Amino acid sequence: MRTSIHNALWAALWNRGYDDVDEPVWLPDSGYAGLVAVARPLDEQTTFVGVDTNESFVVFRVTGAVPVVGSRVRVLPAAREHWRLADVYPLGLGLALDFDERTSGTPDLAWVGELRTGVRALRTIFDDRRDRLAARRAQLGALQEPATVEAVWRDLVATLGERVQLETELTPQEHTALARARARGARSADEEERRIGAVRQRRFTERANAEIARFREEEWPAIRDRAQAENQRYADYRGEVVKLEDALARIRSLSDRVVKAAEALDAIEAAGFRVRGMTFDPARLDEAAYGEELLRTVELLAAAIPKRGNAAATSFSAYRAPTAGPSVIPPRF
Repeated sequence: MRTSIHNALWAALWNRGYDDVDEPVWLPDSGYAGLVAVARPLDEQTTFVGVDTNESFVVFRVTGAVPVVGSRVRVLPAAREHWRLADVYPLGLGLALDFDERTSGTPDLAWVGELRTGVRALRTIFDDRRDRLAARRAQLGALQEPATVEAVWRDLVATLGERVQLETELTPQEHTALARARARGARSADEEERRIGAVRQRRFTERANAEIARFREEEWPAIRDRAQAENQRYADYRGEVVKLEDALARIRSLSDRVVKAAEALDAIEAAGFRVRGMTFDPARLDEAAYGEELLRTVELLAAAIPKRGNAAATSFSAYRAPTAGPSVIPPRF
């Protein structure tokens, strides 16, 4: 292992609170997830990458592109004894953390102040958007879903049928004939009931068909058009309501993340991270993607705060190979 990689690894170990490295077990279904804490090229095709999993510091020989230090990654097997990165969540805003060089003095944390100002501005933007969306939702109010055109037709035809039913009841003459038949006996009554019932059913069917035909031609077109217009109005209303409610849910989720980001920045400042470069542009916060990049970066920075103390690592130097102590040279490197 080259001296520069060796020294960078020791510095990263010290910064992350570890006193030794772990070697990954290469199996087809192996997988490791964590924070990229150090990255140095080994040759044109591979990179030496140290990943802090919060439980151990694991080193890999990685093929392909490697994100900046501080990014979250999942490490998966590639060719034998080689690894590849997947599910990469890179730091944004041009930031890269610096774990591979231990320097003295107080780190410059002006960049944290810039992020804090950006998070406050983002909260104002989200509050304004939420208020506008809520006002529009209140303006729309509640609209009851209308009956479909088919349901309107069925209801009107049923009502028409009930009216025809009443209008085609037995006539006084039929009632008189039925009463005389009953007086002659049960057999005579049954025959007369069947005859009169058939006549009445034929009368109802003819009258109902005629009324439905008249209704379909004279009244139904206007009723159908009104029903279609009401359904279209409701569809437009419902579509806008769904979009507004989805947008409000997203804004509430983003607002929660903004609150947590503001709290996280205090812990990030206390962690005293050293960074390389930042290209934060507050004027772009109105862009949804840029606001998301800011929040993701703060969340990744918060996740990068070491979960282990440095006490166990203060007995060795970050600038020279130790004269005693654990080996940091993976056997296959």
